[in-house]
Amino acid sequence: EKIIAIKAYIATRGFNYEGDLIENFYLSLKSKPFVILAGTSGTGKTRLVKLFAEAIGAKMQLVPVRPDWSDSSDLFGHNDLSGQFHPGAIIDFVKQAEWDKDTPYFLCLDEMNLARVEYYLSDFLSIIETRDRKDNGAIETDALVDASYFQSQSAREKYGRVYLPENLYIIGTVNMDETTFPFSKKVLDRANTIEFSFVNLMSRPTAGAAATPLKLDNTFLKTDYLYLQDCDDDALIDSVCFDLEELNQILVRANLHVGYRVRDEISFYMMNNKKADLLSKEAAFDHEIMQKILPRIQGSSAAIKEVLSELFIKCAGDYSGFAGAAAYEQMHSYLDSKFCKYPSSAKKIAFMMRRYEEDGFT
Repeated sequence: EKIIAIKAYIATRGFNYEGDLIENFYLSLKSKPFVILAGTSGTGKTRLVKLFAEAIGAKMQLVPVRPDWSDSSDLFGHNDLSGQFHPGAIIDFVKQAEWDKDTPYFLCLDEMNLARVEYYLSDFLSIIETRDRKDNGAIETDALVDASYFQSQSAREKYGRVYLPENLYIIGTVNMDETTFPFSKKVLDRANTIEFSFVNLMSRPTAGAAATPLKLDNTFLKTDYLYLQDCDDDALIDSVCFDLEELNQILVRANLHVGYRVRDEISFYMMNNKKADLLSKEAAFDHEIMQKILPRIQGSSAAIKEVLSELFIKCAGDYSGFAGAAAYEQMHSYLDSKFCKYPSSAKKIAFMMRRYEEDGFT
C-alpha cells in the first residue's frame, strides 16, 4: 500500500517510470543503503531520488561530484596548517542524520563518476561493510572520521566521532560517456546498479489530483538482514544459492565469478521482496542479475563471448545453443518469438553480444 501511494505521488508530480522501477528502487535501498542509478542523460535519475524522498517525508541533499575529487577529504573535510577544520560536502548532512535517526536521509551524489569513485569514496566503501547491529537494535558502522582527527576543540565538540547512521542512504547517479570513469568491481560489488535505458518520448503525464506525501519513519527502509543467518526462509535461500552457483560456474570461465558478499546481498533482496510481496520471484531475480551480475562483465576476449552465450541460455529458459549466423541475430530472433524466464537480463545480454560482435568489446 505504501509503494502504491509513493507511485501515485510521483505520477501526480508529472513523472512516469517504467514497470516496477519504484518497487525495485525500494527493495534495493532496503537491502543495502548504497544504490547506483545509471543510464542515459535526462531520463530522470536524480528526479527519482528527489521525488521518492518527498513521497516518504525523507530529507535529501544533492551533492554534485567534482572532477578534481581525489580523496575522502573532499567529502568529509580537512584540517589546514593552522589546525582549523574545513568541513567537506557531506559531513554536516551525515551528522544531521545521526541526530535525527527516525527520519530517512537521502544523500545523492550526482554524476558520481566524473571523478574516480574508488579514490574519493574509498573510506565509505570500506566502512559500509562494517555495519553491525548493536544490543539496542540500532545498526552502526566503524568510525568514518574519528574524533581524534579534529585538531580544534570546536570541531571535536561539533562533529566528534563520525560514522554511517542506519538512516543514511547513499544514491549515486551516473552517465556512461566519454567524460566519465568506469566502475571497478569493488564499487559494483557493494551496490545495486539500476539501469535507466527505457525512453518513450510519446509518453506524457496526465493531470490528476495532487497526492499527499506520506510521512514514514526509518523502519520503512531500515534493513532487516545484515548476515545470511538473519534470513529465516531456508527454502528461498537454498533456491537463490543454487541459481547463483549455476551462474558462477559460467562466470568463472572468464574469471568474473562473484563472492559471498554478492550472494548475501542478492539473498537480502529476495527476502525483502518476499516479505513485502511486491514482485514475483522470477522478476526479482531478473533484476538482481541485471544489477549485480551483468555490470561485472566487460572485455574483448573469446571467453567473454562464451560467457554471454551461456548466460543467455540460462536466462532464456529453454534455449539450446548457437550455430551458424551471428549469435546476436539468434538471440534477437529468440527474444521476438519465445518466452524468457528472465526477460530483462536476456535482452541486456543480447545487446552486450551485439556490441561484442560489432565492436570487438562489450
